[in-house]
Amino acid sequence: MPDTKGKGSTAAKKANAIAEKEGVDNPRKSSAAQAELGKKGGKKAAAKH
Repeated sequence: MPDTKGKGSTAAKKANAIAEKEGVDNPRKSSAAQAELGKKGGKKAAAKH
């Protein structure tokens, strides 16, 4: 397993990518990114976008 310490979590990277795709600078403001992080709704919500 490669050393990933300090590289940011995979979920966070996905959330950032989703937010960027939606044109939102902050993933906290993107409902799809929030769903990816497990903070709001389920992953189905993220799949809709």
